[in-house]
Amino acid sequence: MNIGKLIQDKEEQLISQNYIEFTAAELDAFKMDEAQRVVDNFHGRALMKIPAEEIDFFEWLQENDPAVWDDLWDDEENLYLTSIDLLPQFIDGGNRFPICDLIDQPNYWFTSRHIKPRGMEVLKRIVAKLQAEQKLGLSEMFLLALSMAPTDIWHFSFENDVPLEALKAVIEELVYEGLLVHLTDREDLVKYIDI
Repeated sequence: MNIGKLIQDKEEQLISQNYIEFTAAELDAFKMDEAQRVVDNFHGRALMKIPAEEIDFFEWLQENDPAVWDDLWDDEENLYLTSIDLLPQFIDGGNRFPICDLIDQPNYWFTSRHIKPRGMEVLKRIVAKLQAEQKLGLSEMFLLALSMAPTDIWHFSFENDVPLEALKAVIEELVYEGLLVHLTDREDLVKYIDI
């Protein structure tokens, strides 16, 4: 990828539409260091439109949990525009738009650091089950996914076609069993966010 040319094209796009956006092909072609160059160039002066695939997710969210959608997107004028700093979240190895700073709704965003020591022991058994090609339950699937990358219940629900209420019950169960820490307040989550 010619990153200098891409930055020049995005500068022109910023002038013409007041934000920048990336095609699926551009996102697929990015290497992490190239994405960081773009972030460094536009930091503090440009918003980016989230990718089409993520917009599909947010349209699902609007239908399935409108209160959370409203908490995130209360400004129709800037709908689906976010900080350019989130660009690495949308390229290979990224974890999508992090729903971790809800104000009016409880947060359900987790990282592997939310897994308690007892949960790490359970995770070893889950990995052994997976290697033995045994079926995993929903709580095991969520804990395993969480051990690999930060996630929230909404993305997990969308990607795995699992009802949100079932996931909320799983979180309650994992917390009750002493396997997971659930921090619902965004101020408590700040120290876990590595974006």
